[in-house]
Amino acid sequence: MTESAVLVLLSSYNGARYIAEQIESIRGQTFHDWRLLVRDDGSSDETKSIVKQFSALDDRIGMLGDNRGNVGPWASFGLLLSAAAKTDARYVFLSDQDDVWSPGKMASQLEALRSAEKSHGASHPILAHSDLEVVGEDLEPIHPSYRRFQGLSHDFNDPLRTLLIHNGMVGCTIAMNRALLKIALPLPAGSAHDWWLGLCAAATGTVLTTGERTVRYRQHGSNAIGAPGRRAFLSRIARHPLDFISESLGAFDVGVRQSFELQKRLTDRNLGSPEMRRRVNRYTEAFGSRPIRSRISSLRESGAKPRRPLARLLLFGIVAAFPHWKAGD
Repeated sequence: MTESAVLVLLSSYNGARYIAEQIESIRGQTFHDWRLLVRDDGSSDETKSIVKQFSALDDRIGMLGDNRGNVGPWASFGLLLSAAAKTDARYVFLSDQDDVWSPGKMASQLEALRSAEKSHGASHPILAHSDLEVVGEDLEPIHPSYRRFQGLSHDFNDPLRTLLIHNGMVGCTIAMNRALLKIALPLPAGSAHDWWLGLCAAATGTVLTTGERTVRYRQHGSNAIGAPGRRAFLSRIARHPLDFISESLGAFDVGVRQSFELQKRLTDRNLGSPEMRRRVNRYTEAFGSRPIRSRISSLRESGAKPRRPLARLLLFGIVAAFPHWKAGD
């Protein structure tokens, strides 16, 4: 692979049907000085062969050979991010295997990252992310805005407020500087890589959010996450309420465990402002073994707050129902 200050990370798994189109969209960027590093997560189809064909065609493209096999999408990106830290890359982009990037994605996000570094310095952690266009298997339009399609309640003015509670990042839109990469590594076991990166950026640096749609987010039967839309989402709740509750609590548990890891990292490395450390500390105190009133008070002092009133009531209920959650339990 050629040397470049910009590295794109792509984790693939049985993506033979779509991955060529995604790689071509990266090769078609208006910004050309990049490297693409692909890690295959144990595909049983022709995905690896397709990537190797591109690698032979374009020396900016290479594969990470770690012989780890299938570890799952989050852990696979963790391995890619660790590999990125061993390179000279100053900026890192994340890519899924089945989407299509707009031609100016890298150029616009690089401009945003570099502008923020001019204001704050290169040692300041910065993450940039964007909206997406939701499309079908053949790139037919479904909705012009993923955020509106999903009804996301992410707080753009104070990202930590909602990121402590739930994920507001879509990994395939993320770009970051090296300062954030250093803080985020190693990724905690079992953590969602995009959520964790967003948390680290919100607690220690800057999260840049743009309304532009930099990715055509393809929906198909094999999406690892996908975007079902609010109508399908509500229909699924009505048909399978217990499954929804179980999955929601599981995701919330991931978030709580991440908050404990974030608290430890901020303390051990003396990261973030005193105010941000205080807020994260208060949030973790809400899941300790103190009386309910004290835990609710800690939750309020943390500033963690869903934007919807009903979600706020549910959060208070969850805090009251799980008084003994602790890091590592």
